[in-house]
Amino acid sequence: MQTSLGIARSRVEAHYIGPRARIRLFSPLRTLAAVPVILAFGCTGLAGPDTATPNIKIQMRASVNGTERASVELSGLTAQDLSALRAAGLNDDEWNELLRVTVLDEDGNGEFDMPSVLGSYVIENDGLLRFSPMFPFDLGRQYSVRFNPNRLPERKMGPVEPVTTVVALPRPDVEPTVVVQRIFPSGDRVPENQLKFYLHFSAPMSRANGLEYVSLIDARGRIVKDPFLPFGTEFWDLDRLRYTVFFDPGRIKRGLELNERLGRPLQEGETYTLVVDPAWPDAEGNPLQTPFEKRFTVGPADTSALDISAWRLRVPSSGSTQRLVVSFPEPLDHALMQRGLGVEDESGNFVEGEVEVGNWETRWMFTPIRPWTSGVYSLIALSILEDLAGNRIGIPFERNTFGGVSEPETSERFTVRFEIR
Repeated sequence: MQTSLGIARSRVEAHYIGPRARIRLFSPLRTLAAVPVILAFGCTGLAGPDTATPNIKIQMRASVNGTERASVELSGLTAQDLSALRAAGLNDDEWNELLRVTVLDEDGNGEFDMPSVLGSYVIENDGLLRFSPMFPFDLGRQYSVRFNPNRLPERKMGPVEPVTTVVALPRPDVEPTVVVQRIFPSGDRVPENQLKFYLHFSAPMSRANGLEYVSLIDARGRIVKDPFLPFGTEFWDLDRLRYTVFFDPGRIKRGLELNERLGRPLQEGETYTLVVDPAWPDAEGNPLQTPFEKRFTVGPADTSALDISAWRLRVPSSGSTQRLVVSFPEPLDHALMQRGLGVEDESGNFVEGEVEVGNWETRWMFTPIRPWTSGVYSLIALSILEDLAGNRIGIPFERNTFGGVSEPETSERFTVRFEIR
């Protein structure tokens, strides 16, 4: 249930004028078109010789800063009606018979089947009758508001038709969710024992099983059978903006039963397409704006451990905020590059800065917040760092028991020293 009402002022009004009811729904929000809706009710006999021309207005408002909850307001009651209401001391059931608010379903049904919305009634000093819900109205949800003049205390005229209208706070415009950036790895060539892909989304996604919406297609247009680790709801980041698709390590590692029976999902020399189905629902239940595909070729398997002696550093100058650039002989895991590398000064203090990854994940760039000072620094590489095949520093994937899927964190560090002059 959405509870935030911090949107621009919106208003839904219903006017009762003369012998017929005019109900006009509109919103001044610039992002929504003003669409008038006019309904007619056969309501006669409400006005009498001892009453003013009625002008009953039902409106729903949300304050700009969100500190005031939306409410249903009814105006246009005569002074006699207001006086009688104040003196009557109506109980909850009597108020509900006079002004009833109910939730409608997506098809606009439920006015009489659903229980009334809980809330409180008050007559304001300016003559408004206000209904405030116990829980905030949901944005975009429809509510039926039924005003029954026959339930006004001390009414002396004959029975009249109740006035009913549907009101709703407009749902703010939401940009459709898309797969953003490129699927990582961003290059168009991967090793035969590729371990995972990262999918990045523009907005939070639902907790649906992602593997139901991701498929691997070979060059002949056939779906590759069971290429992924079958735990499709497990591999989200905390914000559900990044989803990790793991190839099944049992099929990748040599000597395992699945590998011997089915072989690796990817075969050297072949071309494949990773396809993201646009039916994948985001956190609001909406499908993706468009499908997404990544086409790539497969090279030989990579079974060698990472070797930090092969890394190359481009060292900045003292007094500048130039980037420290670290180049690798092969692409590394994009997500692990973000948190598995850092810089310390010669006193062991962490150097704050911004990290960028580029050149198809073969380059790590670090820009300090403050200018470099002369001295000896260390590039710190944590042992969680991996290449595309799950190989780590000094440990090839074929010897790695966990295979990069659910292994525990480790504090082991490797250092590459460099000097800034």
